Amino acid sequence: MIDGALAWISWVAQWIGQFIPKWEVLDPTLGWVKFRRGRLHSSGRGGIIVWWPILTKVEVMSVAEQTLKLEPLSLTTTDGKDVTVRGVIVYDYTNVELMNTTVVDPDDSVRDKALMVIAHCVSQRTKQVLLDDVVAKRLDAEMRKRAQLLLKPYGVRVLRLGLVELTGARPYRVIQGGGVDGAAAAILV
Repeated sequence: MIDGALAWISWVAQWIGQFIPKWEVLDPTLGWVKFRRGRLHSSGRGGIIVWWPILTKVEVMSVAEQTLKLEPLSLTTTDGKDVTVRGVIVYDYTNVELMNTTVVDPDDSVRDKALMVIAHCVSQRTKQVLLDDVVAKRLDAEMRKRAQLLLKPYGVRVLRLGLVELTGARPYRVIQGGGVDGAAAAILV
């Protein structure tokens, strides 16, 4: 009985709190976007922001330099060699309005587009050209340019995109066994 009464009092306090303006002090590494009545109202970086919760929703996000370690990709070069690559992208957000109004999960979108660029750039080369381009830093420069073209419409600036791992791969084909236990077996191709 007491729990129900306390929950009701908490709900009433939260409801009344919607009518009181809120404020927050943000450091310069954070950006913010205000949506008033479902429409974009204003945006900025750091500082003091004030809003009425009943009319306004505020999104706060990091706009400082960020690094994403990308998942390994198993790819085939144009000469039929199998390689496994893993990359890293370093980026920041230059336009918080675009970032918040064009994608639901900005970091996930950055990750997906970086993986697309790496897959394209690696699979369009022979293994020897790939190795030469990695040593000469031509691959990193090309991947950064391509990623910047893909991510600029979302308010993202790509600072660096490169490979941190490049190894030869041994492909395995998994086949389902016809035995009683239905076990799978891996066969080296």
